[in-house]
Amino acid sequence: MENVARWTIGQTNKLGYECLGMSIESFLSLYDAKIVLCHNCPAENLSDIKSSFPVSLHDQSQYLDDDIAPKGVSWKLYPPRLAPDQHEIQIDNDIVFENRVEEIDKFFEGDCTLLLQGLSRNYGKFDKHVPTGFFINSGIFGMPPGFNLHKYINFLVRQQWEENAKGKHAASVTFDEQGLVAFALLNYPRYIIIPNTSVTNCETELVKGNALHFVGLNRDEFHGPYRVFRSKLQKIYL
Repeated sequence: MENVARWTIGQTNKLGYECLGMSIESFLSLYDAKIVLCHNCPAENLSDIKSSFPVSLHDQSQYLDDDIAPKGVSWKLYPPRLAPDQHEIQIDNDIVFENRVEEIDKFFEGDCTLLLQGLSRNYGKFDKHVPTGFFINSGIFGMPPGFNLHKYINFLVRQQWEENAKGKHAASVTFDEQGLVAFALLNYPRYIIIPNTSVTNCETELVKGNALHFVGLNRDEFHGPYRVFRSKLQKIYL
């Protein structure tokens, strides 16, 4: 049964679209999966990616009329599942893979949910639902066949997504999505968490890892660690 890897992309800057292409390309160099690109930006913004990779586009504009409409990073949950009978992994556009990630291999091979260790607890109004001691970032998460994320959304999301991402995180709009994902996936009988030493946070500096998470890239056109990374790649291919 084919694994599914999905990315969600909205209006972003030039580097955000560029990194999306690198994210897809780097993942495909390591894993076999059907690639789906959920988008809430015009499809023409993705023409280069569509012509370069075997991706299917999923237009999210249909969800704008939902009773609880998507906003900010909560777009990643529309729809909750694309392939409920398959292993399905969600990946942020600002993550580039250098090597295989052991926990992703185990996820694809087994019956468990997949989460990513973060640096802090940012769960919005769902903070009380996430057990203490867990620092989860929703930049990567995975759901096994049969996992029903929609039931958690129906149970928890009774009102609109709160706009509780402030300061430098304001572009994310809400942390509710991250809290919901953490609660739902940690509730599964078996889960595996990618350590932040494997998928590293490269918001302020370039940190070596199996995958690099350029946090803040979509809001910063002069993202220093990403530009350093790109310059190193260019030197390799000179």
